[in-house]
Amino acid sequence: MMILKRRKVYGKNMKDCTIINGDRLELLSKYKDRSVQLIVTSPPYNIGKSYETKKPLDEYLEDQKKTLVECVRVLKDKGSICWQVGTFVNKSEIIPLDILIYNICEKLGLKLRNRIIWHYEHGLHASKRFSGRYETILWFTKSDKYTFNLDSVRVPQKYPGKVSYQGINKGKYSGNVHVEMQIKLNLQHLLMSS
Repeated sequence: MMILKRRKVYGKNMKDCTIINGDRLELLSKYKDRSVQLIVTSPPYNIGKSYETKKPLDEYLEDQKKTLVECVRVLKDKGSICWQVGTFVNKSEIIPLDILIYNICEKLGLKLRNRIIWHYEHGLHASKRFSGRYETILWFTKSDKYTFNLDSVRVPQKYPGKVSYQGINKGKYSGNVHVEMQIKLNLQHLLMSS
């Protein structure tokens, strides 16, 4: 098992980050219950890459469930799991793994907070369907009490200065600009807390 430790990986406000490369179940078994704040993972997609053995889909999902059960066990009550998955391909039929993983996570009591689509421009070209140029990150929390700091990942407005033209926010900036100061006062970290 290889352990890589880096300091301040994501900026001055983040705590030290440890990146570990090894067997997931062996690693997770060494952690105490409710000891991890954030789990970020991108497990193999069961497509037969050199680092995995392609299995029938039901076996693959059972393996993912074993991992998720352990992740939930070690996750703190206010913790988050970010599970990045792609698409399983079987005889030219695509099966979106995020939908199947969601069902497992829901049964384990996790709460889906966001389904984040990561779009990229590279990859293999399909000839009988549109080429898949995205993967999905499912962000789950263990409870309704969790940390989320929007300012850490805020994207500038597409139309700066645009204001709402109706409703209770008429004349106020649309988007997140008008609440930015309030959010800065209330939140310190995106998904991490002490």
